[in-house]
Amino acid sequence: MPVFIPASPEDLTPEWLTATMRAAGALPAGRVRRHEVVSLTDGGTGFTGETVRVRLELEGAGPVASTVIAKFPTGDRQNRGMLEQFDAYAREIRFYREFSHRMPCPIPTYLGAAFDEKGARRTGPRMSRLIDGLPDRIQLAITRDVTKFMRVTKRRYALLLEDLGADTTVHDMAAPPSDDQLGAVLDVLAAVHAAFWLDASLEGNPVFRPIVTTTPGLYQTVGRKRCLALARERWSDWLTDHHVDLINDAIDRLPADVAAINEKLTLIHGDPRSDNILFGDDGRVVLLDWALAGHAHPGFDVGYLLSSCIDQGRVGALDGLVSRYEAALVANGVDIAGLGLRSVVAASYRSLAVQQLMSIAVLHGDGYDGDAIFDLWVPRILAGLAYDW
Repeated sequence: MPVFIPASPEDLTPEWLTATMRAAGALPAGRVRRHEVVSLTDGGTGFTGETVRVRLELEGAGPVASTVIAKFPTGDRQNRGMLEQFDAYAREIRFYREFSHRMPCPIPTYLGAAFDEKGARRTGPRMSRLIDGLPDRIQLAITRDVTKFMRVTKRRYALLLEDLGADTTVHDMAAPPSDDQLGAVLDVLAAVHAAFWLDASLEGNPVFRPIVTTTPGLYQTVGRKRCLALARERWSDWLTDHHVDLINDAIDRLPADVAAINEKLTLIHGDPRSDNILFGDDGRVVLLDWALAGHAHPGFDVGYLLSSCIDQGRVGALDGLVSRYEAALVANGVDIAGLGLRSVVAASYRSLAVQQLMSIAVLHGDGYDGDAIFDLWVPRILAGLAYDW
C-alpha cells in the first residue's frame, strides 16, 4: 500500500503525527489524540513554503511539548519548481536527520519527518554544462517561464520541529537586526563552521549541493541581456551608472566567484537571512531553515548575512563585523591564514548581486509591504560593493 505523507497542513492526522514523532524518538509513549493547526502570527507563508504551529492533545505521553512546528512546500508552482531543482525540501529533512545532533549551537529539535524518496528532478553536472553551452537566444527563451523546465514534482514533504516561538523575535529584511545582533549571529556561524572544518564526512553527502548556481553562464546571459534592463526600469529613481558598472563587473566575474564560494571547507548554512534567525530574549541565536545547507567556503555565509542586513546608512560597520567573525573563527581553533575570507565575502556579494538581479525576472513571493525581497536586498549589496572595506 502507498505510504501516507501529508502534503499540506490540512492533511495532518493524529495517527501520522503519533507515528512520525514516535519513529523520531520524540514521543516515547502515548499518542496524539487530537490536533489543531494554527497560523503563525508573524507570517508562515513565504518563498520556500508554508509553516504552521500544531497544537497537540496528548494521551499518556508524559512530559512532551504540546505544540510543534510543521513545514510544507510552497503552493507557488514556480517557486517550488526552482527549489526542487536544488532538492531543497528533501535536503532540509536529511540535514535534520543527519546533522542536527552535531550542531554546536541552538537549532530546533528534530521531531520527525517524511518525504517521497523517488521522483526527484535535479539538474546534474552534465545537464548544467549543456544548459550553460546553449546559444544566448535559447537561454533567454527557456528563462521567460521557468515552469516549463523546472516543473513541480508529485513528491510530498512534511517536517516536524520543536516550537521555539515563545520569547523569541524574528527580524525580517524590512527591519534587520542591529550590529550587535549581527555580531552574535556571526559568532554562532563561526562556531558551526569550526565544528565541521575540513570534515571528511561531508564529502559527497546528498544533503549538500553547489552554492549559488550550477549554470553561471546562463546567469550571465540572462542577467546582462534581460535582467539589467528590468533593473534600470524598476529602480530608475536610484540606480546610477556606477551601480550598473558594479553589476556588470559582478556578472563578468560570476564563474570565478562561484568556484571560490564552492571550495569545500566546511558546512555552511547557505541561507542566513535574518528571516531565518530567531533572537531569544535570553540572548540565544537560533538558526532556522537549513534547506540550502552546503559544503563550501564560510565566507559565503558571512557575505550573505551582511549583504541582506547592512544598508547604505550602516555600511561603515562591515569591516568591524567581518573582523569579529575572523576572531571568532580563530577562537574556535581554525587557522585562517591563507583562507582568503574577505575575498570570498566580496565574491559572495557579487554573486548575490547577480542572483538577486535574476530574481526580478523569475521569482514570485516574499513581499514586504509592496516590495519584493530583491527591492530591499540589491541596494544593500551595491552599498557593500561600493564601500572600500
